[in-house]
Amino acid sequence: MGKPLPYELMGLFVLGVLWVNTLLVVAAAYKEIAALSALARRFVPLGPKTEGTGLLIGRVTRGDGEGRALAAHGIPQVGRLARGDEPVVLFEDRPAEGASFGGAIEAEGRAVEIPPRTGPGVEVWHGPDALRAAAACPSPEAFDAALPDARKARGFSRKVTAHIPEGSALYAFGALRSDGPTPRLAPAEDGTLILSTIDPRSFCRQKTRLGWLFLVGVLALAAGVTALALHEPFVSTTSKLGGVLGLAFFLLVQPAGTGLRDALARPSVAALRGEWRRPGRAS
Repeated sequence: MGKPLPYELMGLFVLGVLWVNTLLVVAAAYKEIAALSALARRFVPLGPKTEGTGLLIGRVTRGDGEGRALAAHGIPQVGRLARGDEPVVLFEDRPAEGASFGGAIEAEGRAVEIPPRTGPGVEVWHGPDALRAAAACPSPEAFDAALPDARKARGFSRKVTAHIPEGSALYAFGALRSDGPTPRLAPAEDGTLILSTIDPRSFCRQKTRLGWLFLVGVLALAAGVTALALHEPFVSTTSKLGGVLGLAFFLLVQPAGTGLRDALARPSVAALRGEWRRPGRAS
């Protein structure tokens, strides 16, 4: 039987695994940051230009959809009853859908037509408060009606829809065209058309800062744990503390990376999830 590996070699091997895992998380975070930065660079205000790809800032003057809506963001969900004394329906998301119903906006003192369009390139952005309001349980009757299906394996199916109505402030990204009597906003060259009630430039700036803070913090923590673990003598209270902290870091960094990915997601694909409790229930 061969001799066991010295503690030093075992420790170096474990640190190597920790750093490989850390760098994978960092690489994934950097990819998300780079994608947001690239998107932010596209949000160049068009101003009074009559042609070009960029951002129009204005207000919805006409919506051709139901309830005079210009566009909507829809998230199909399946809800299932959670275990417990109090009935609670927990929702899981299905792939979200964005749709432009057509209409018009006023931007820079001119009318711009927004054509009806659906498909993967159409993104409708709302703030989280608007989505939570759309997802809230509307009444005790609606909750009671959902319970029978929520108890079954297939679950209770619904679709959360947040509209952009007439009068809303709008940030619209696409390709402005003046090939007709009225300027129109078509999808950009890659098929992207973004209709947003929030400033997409601010969104990208805030999320990019969050991503960089996470990236720097993860690398700093990994370096600190490594320094403690390599403190001489190698089998000492300090190095053992470094080993314990390294294990905790190893177990937590990947879930933290997943959480960051969710936090940096564009509003058109961000997770909603949520739950229903019976409205009016005494606490």
